[in-house]
Amino acid sequence: MTFTDVVRAEHFPTHIHWQWRDTFALCIIPLIFLNGYLLESMFGSSVNTAIGDTVFRGILFIIVCTLYKTMLIEHWQKYKQAFWRSNLLVIVGAVMLQMIISLARSVLPVGTVEPNQNQLDPSQIAFVSLIIISLGPLFTALLEDIIFRYTLLQNLFVKPWLWRVVLVLMNSVLFGLIHYHNFDGNLVATVSFMAAGLFLNLIYLWTRNIWHVLLIHFVNNAVLSLGAVIVLEILQTLAAV
Repeated sequence: MTFTDVVRAEHFPTHIHWQWRDTFALCIIPLIFLNGYLLESMFGSSVNTAIGDTVFRGILFIIVCTLYKTMLIEHWQKYKQAFWRSNLLVIVGAVMLQMIISLARSVLPVGTVEPNQNQLDPSQIAFVSLIIISLGPLFTALLEDIIFRYTLLQNLFVKPWLWRVVLVLMNSVLFGLIHYHNFDGNLVATVSFMAAGLFLNLIYLWTRNIWHVLLIHFVNNAVLSLGAVIVLEILQTLAAV
């Protein structure tokens, strides 16, 4: 049996099967934006806002894990049947994901993005608070992969082939667009995340197992958020010696 035969957890659907949990999943992105807007209106760009955003994403994370518990367990059981090969795919995939994002950014006519004057200075934030804030992107990895790779891809991936091609491309474009805040509202810059979305979509369609894309996304986010916080703390500690 091939690797994909071993880890494949689902077949492509013959018709669209939609549940109420999928409708809830679609509401997650608007809820995150709304929560961020309300927190910033009350506290401005502050540590309280960042922590509040992380806590809210954590709550959504728990809800999504509960709603999709059966699917996550079934996919994990298949993932474990080729555990080491799956882990290797995750590591290689995480490296490739960052390479794709970096390459896309290098060819985009974005220019220099001016720093946000309201952006928090990590060096002025307590380490514990930074750790909490850095968990936000990790919660987001699961939420985004459930929404884009499962709800808006697996559930809708029905014939004909033209619909499937359009679905994969539109899914990737939408994935990039929801990250426009990451680039201070620069829509052109979101093309790099569209490329990332396409890459994750293709990995999912190849393995048909949510854990590969979830862990690729998780590792990427962990290195950039949690890893950066740890490195900053080490450098500050060394500088104080």
